[in-house]
Amino acid sequence: MIRQWLDAPAVERADDGGEIRTTVARDTNRGTPQGGVISPLLSNLYFRRFMLAWYQGGHARRLQAEVVNYADDFVILCQPGKGEEAMATMRRLMSKLGLTVNEKKTRLVKLPEERFDFLGYTVGWFYGFRGRPYWGTAPSMKSIKRLRKRIHDETTRRWSATRPKERVEELNPILRGWANYFSQGPVKEIYRSIDDYTARRLRIWLRKRSGKQGTGYRQYSDQYLYLKLGLIRLRPFERNRSKAKA
Repeated sequence: MIRQWLDAPAVERADDGGEIRTTVARDTNRGTPQGGVISPLLSNLYFRRFMLAWYQGGHARRLQAEVVNYADDFVILCQPGKGEEAMATMRRLMSKLGLTVNEKKTRLVKLPEERFDFLGYTVGWFYGFRGRPYWGTAPSMKSIKRLRKRIHDETTRRWSATRPKERVEELNPILRGWANYFSQGPVKEIYRSIDDYTARRLRIWLRKRSGKQGTGYRQYSDQYLYLKLGLIRLRPFERNRSKAKA
């Protein structure tokens, strides 16, 4: 069963509505299919070996470095001056496990001067009321761009044959799921920009669906989008957050 998962092709949706199938993992006999069901399980199995080597091998104690991971995404937290040695040790252990480090996503970050992205969030030094600094998180720019692209893809001409309420029924779970995950840190302005972008894209789609041009602001009011079609707003998500998530 595991071999079947590894040999399964990766299937993506093309712009014209068709399917694109790739079998890179099977052809090269390396890696797992993009988005494959077995990928998280195998990642955790391999990473457990790395964690055992890191802690039982004494590297955590020697470098005063802790590892935080989710599947194969991880951050090594260490004291100033230990970063280079920690990265070298990590690469050496990974090599012994037969794994290749993704150098494009691997870098040394010095806090608080810099920030880093982890699991869709930007982590680092932020500034709050009256410029007061604090350690915190915020949705990363990459995560925001990915959401905007998905909203865009769900409001293109290819969906002209569907009804407006069907489009909203597709958009709402995307928005709700994103807001439920990205609820940490200063999100008020981010939620506002996503709300504005979603409404604008939906209005443009409604105009094009009718065979007309323009933004649709006069034809499709907020009342029509939010009350009649049932489009959700993200801003109430921000107001309803618990203090622990602020």
